[in-house]
Amino acid sequence: MTADPDTDGADAAEALSDRLADADGLALFTDFDGTLAPIVDRPDAAAIDPAAEDALELLRDVPDATVAAVSGRALDDLRERLTVDGLAYAGNHGLELHAEGETTVHPAAAEAEGTLEAVTTRLRETLDVEGVIVENKRVTATVHYRMVDETDVPAVEERVRDAAANTPLRVTEGKEILELRPDVDWDKGRAVEWLRGSLVPDGEEWVAAYAGDDVTDEAAFRALPDGGVGVKVGDGETAADYRVDGVDEVTAFLERVAASPALSEPAPDADDE
Repeated sequence: MTADPDTDGADAAEALSDRLADADGLALFTDFDGTLAPIVDRPDAAAIDPAAEDALELLRDVPDATVAAVSGRALDDLRERLTVDGLAYAGNHGLELHAEGETTVHPAAAEAEGTLEAVTTRLRETLDVEGVIVENKRVTATVHYRMVDETDVPAVEERVRDAAANTPLRVTEGKEILELRPDVDWDKGRAVEWLRGSLVPDGEEWVAAYAGDDVTDEAAFRALPDGGVGVKVGDGETAADYRVDGVDEVTAFLERVAASPALSEPAPDADDE
């Protein structure tokens, strides 16, 4: 684990550009909340930074680059908030995957839907704590306590763990959230590996990069192949090589990468010829 990764996003973009000089292309992966969109109290109020969306469009138009969003949000929710055409997606920490026009759902995730419905219903009925939000995302669930008084947080945590006990679910922690997921060996790291296998042409060497802010993104940083570039957003110990302060710096990083001379120029629009 990198204790003190480089804090300059420009250096991260330069390192990525240098590695692209000897590669066939770029596979860029990014989290959504806290990375492309500022963290907000209510998850339904999150919106992508317009400048970040513009930068993703620039990268999408590069012939030898592919872009994927990897999020804890449900796949449909993620696609509604990130409307750049031509991207790949991993929703619900990779339990829902969409690439090349096809959607794949982990079998264990589909089997857990009934359990999650029962557990989230029970939590909504029994969690009488001001500010708590219980979000059922079909194949996972999130309990948000960002707006909960800190003295009530231990009670929320205890109630969530009790609700998940003796079920095929496990509880994981994030930034002022608790996640309920199927207890399977699958995470954002496995999602990145799956997407790379689906998106990178056989026999070609593409550099991989990942940007994310939460503890769940650490699995993705660790899954990057040799030569990959991890960019941690915000504080905290990390396996990433570089660190930036927030969404604005992520956007600047994406813009620098899109402008890298190591990437091919975007294909001309038919209307411009």
